[in-house]
Amino acid sequence: MPSGKKVDIPILFNGTDDCCGCGSCAAACPKGAISFYEDGNGFAFPRIDETLCIGCHVCVRVCGLHQKLGRETEGPWYAAAGKGDVSRSASAGAFVSLAREVIDQMGVAFGAAYEVREDGLHVVHRMADDEDSLVALQNSKYVQSDAGICFPEVREQLRSGRPVLFCGTPCQVAGLRGYLGKKVYPNLYTVDLVCHGVPSQRMFRDWVTHLERKYSSRITDVRFRSKRDGWGHSLLLLQLDDHEEPVYTPSDGSDYYQMFLGLETLRDSCYICPYAGSFRSGDLTLGDFWGVETNRPDVMEQEGFDLKRGVSCLLVNNDHGREVLERFGDGLRLYEVAFDDIAKGNDQLRHPSVIPSDRNAFLKVYRDEGWDGLAKWWHWHQVVPRKIKTGIKNATKAVLPKSAVQCIKRMMGSQ
Repeated sequence: MPSGKKVDIPILFNGTDDCCGCGSCAAACPKGAISFYEDGNGFAFPRIDETLCIGCHVCVRVCGLHQKLGRETEGPWYAAAGKGDVSRSASAGAFVSLAREVIDQMGVAFGAAYEVREDGLHVVHRMADDEDSLVALQNSKYVQSDAGICFPEVREQLRSGRPVLFCGTPCQVAGLRGYLGKKVYPNLYTVDLVCHGVPSQRMFRDWVTHLERKYSSRITDVRFRSKRDGWGHSLLLLQLDDHEEPVYTPSDGSDYYQMFLGLETLRDSCYICPYAGSFRSGDLTLGDFWGVETNRPDVMEQEGFDLKRGVSCLLVNNDHGREVLERFGDGLRLYEVAFDDIAKGNDQLRHPSVIPSDRNAFLKVYRDEGWDGLAKWWHWHQVVPRKIKTGIKNATKAVLPKSAVQCIKRMMGSQ
């Protein structure tokens, strides 16, 4: 910074709950003045080096979350399923089916993948341009990926004229759009996910390290919802470095997965997410069509839809989204439904995740005692009380008349 020159250092966010960690600010900074640091819970936040900052405010202008880049979904809305092999996908393989068509038409796809490093397993956004590299982008990763590092490569591929499919959380898609600025790229097709929220990478690595000690082996792949026993019967798959066959355990036995479902480990911004509803950042939105068998049982009567393979929901949010399906949708089976049919089974299409009352205590245990201490705390504060309550209910049903059980349920519900 030149001597005597006063630089107006921009304020990127007003507090931790204002930043989604997409990385667009760091990717766009012309002086490389922005780096990311981890807070006590492992969540990444931007930090500005005042000696490098020139006060251009590019970082503020590219922040997609602050600009609330997006629009109300226009429809139509579909139940969707891939026609090809979707066995590695957590749901019905809608994303991989689209990505295959994009790649077949000389395009590329970007999504989240695992990367093994010396300090453990990381999740990063990377490019796929063939079937082999596309495999790594399949399956759900319940952790915040490092997406901003690929934004320059996305722009480079767009400038080359290749079709580009980018898939990420809604805030990551908004971040990419902010990074690219006002220039319109007709060859960019974006897909946002029906997002539950994201834990930090450090939490994820600490949990994986915990498991590596248990199995005395390095873990190279994690799938939270393996479909070996079918969609909706989730298994946790762990691929160990020195084992040819993966290890399977019930997902409901995983403390990390249950904490995620319990909304304890999410980033602050997830609890106030503007995209947890019909306002979307992507051209398309993809997710699981939870409750399809009850909300729209007629879907399961259609050819190619199978609960064991899974059923996706697909929201078409704008004209460009309709173009995606026209150009790259040959690998999909689609059946039109109403938005409300999908939203009934997806809380995040109706409102953001609700912050748990004990989250501050939860995070303090993690900061003070690490993952091992948190796992013990979770067991005694969540798992054991739940088992006791279930045991009491079952015992009550066995020894009391039905009218007494109903009375007790009403009393418990009023507490």
